[in-house]
Formats: sequence, C-alpha cells, structure tokens
Amino acid sequence: MSASIRKRACAWAAAFTLGLVLCAPAAWAVEGDGSSQGSVVSAGTEVSDGKAPGGEQAGIGIPEGPQDAAGPEEAPAPLDASGNEVNDGQVSDTSFLYDAAIADLAGADSYYNGQTVQVRGEAVGEAIRMSGGPSGMVWVTLADVASNSSVSVVMRQEDAAKIDTYGSYGKTGSWVRVQGVFNLACSEHEGESDIHATSVVVEDQGFEHSDEFDIHAFFPGLAALTVGAFLMLMFWYVRERSR
Repeated sequence: MSASIRKRACAWAAAFTLGLVLCAPAAWAVEGDGSSQGSVVSAGTEVSDGKAPGGEQAGIGIPEGPQDAAGPEEAPAPLDASGNEVNDGQVSDTSFLYDAAIADLAGADSYYNGQTVQVRGEAVGEAIRMSGGPSGMVWVTLADVASNSSVSVVMRQEDAAKIDTYGSYGKTGSWVRVQGVFNLACSEHEGESDIHATSVVVEDQGFEHSDEFDIHAFFPGLAALTVGAFLMLMFWYVRERSR
C-alpha cells in the first residue's frame, strides 16, 4: 500500500471518530431527563414548544396566567427600649456563692474569708443565745458526721425556730442549708470562725430513734466474766491444796 493511500485512510478514520464523539450526547439523551436541549422523542409524540396540552408548561404544572407578585418584606417593628436605662452610679457586684463542705471550712485558709458560702449539715447540740451584740441572735452548730467536723453559724432566732430537732444521743438533727458570709477570724465574736447566715432553709426534719437491744453486744462481757470466775476458782483450789 502506497503512502498516499495510508494517509487517506488515516484521515477518514480520524473524521469518523470525531463524528462519533460529536453525536454521542444526542444519541444517549433520554426523553424528559433534561440532558439535552434536543431530546429524542418517542414515536407518535409531537414535538412541542415546551408547553403541554391544556396550556400548561411541560414538566412544571403551573397554569399560565398572571401570578401575584410577592410584595416587599415588611421591616420588623423597632424594640421598645424605654425601660432599659443605664445607671451610671451602679457599682459592679463582686460577690460569689461557693457551695462548700463543712470539712473545707473547718480547715479553710484566708481564701474563704469574707466569701459568701453555702453549706449543708446536721443541726446538733442546741441553739445558744448570744450574750452581747445585737439582740435576737443565736449560735447554731452544723455538723458533718462523715468528716467529724462542724461549723458555728450566727442566725436569727426566727430562723433557728425552723429547726425542730437537734442531734444528740438517740436523736438525728434536722438537715439545714445555710447561706451566709464566712469569717475565718470574726472580729465580732472573739476571733472565732463562723458564718453569719443570711438564709436558713430546713431541707429535712430531724427524728428520734431508740436503741435496739442487741444480744451480741453482751458476748464480750459474758466471756470476760466467765474467764474471771474460772481463774478465781483455780486460785481458791490451789490455795486450799497448799495448806
């Protein structure tokens, strides 16, 4: 085969390949999928100008005719800030509330001094009226049985009246929640650590409980009496034999 024939065959092959590439999108287009502007139409279907019979646009389903244009969005009503005034003379609030345990206050350092704290504990002992200072104030001791620690609280008599039971032998005191200012060394009460209560709430009432008879508690004593009696008899026996 001559060179001119080979060149002519290559040119025809290139033209044929280019024609396939250009015609492929139209050949693979499917009716209604929007992949080509000139989609293939099935047999027996007339090609329309994009409108379905009945005056509706094909594939949209919205009838022709004037549509109501959406009006401009209304601007939101301005906020009423007539009561939102700034007090230039107001000072910042530097008080904080620390939910502390009684054991933490029992071994507290200067960090807690002057802080507003909240503690919970069992009211024990009794309310002791303060001698000196403002009238109507009493001392109440709150105890934490788990840590064997306690803290003294200065409160009003009407707040102490909320406590129905104080813990003692055979009694479980009321569970009290106290908020107030903790003083590591109170200058008003001879340098004692205390809490000046501002709020007293009884969360759980106290109750009395009688001791139950437990026979097992007598076993050590009975064993000691038995051993003592046996030794006394042995001593008497040995003394009588030595005569």
